[in-house]
Amino acid sequence: MPKFYVKMRIDFAGEIEAESEEKAEELAWTSWGDTADNDITYDGVYSIDVEEVESDEEDEEEEED
Repeated sequence: MPKFYVKMRIDFAGEIEAESEEKAEELAWTSWGDTADNDITYDGVYSIDVEEVESDEEDEEEEED
C-alpha cells in the first residue's frame, strides 16, 4: 500500500492581553489549544499538502530491473 507524507497548516487565532507585540507573540506559543479555555483556539485549515513517499520495496524493484 502506498505511503503519503501529509503536511497540514492549521490556523489558530484569538486575542491575548500583553504589554507589547513581542510579549503577545511569546504568550501565543503556549496559549493555544482546542478548548474554549485557551486564549488562542482553532480557526481553520490553511492548507494540506500530500506527497507520495516511495517505499523501500519500490526502490528494490527498480534496482533489480
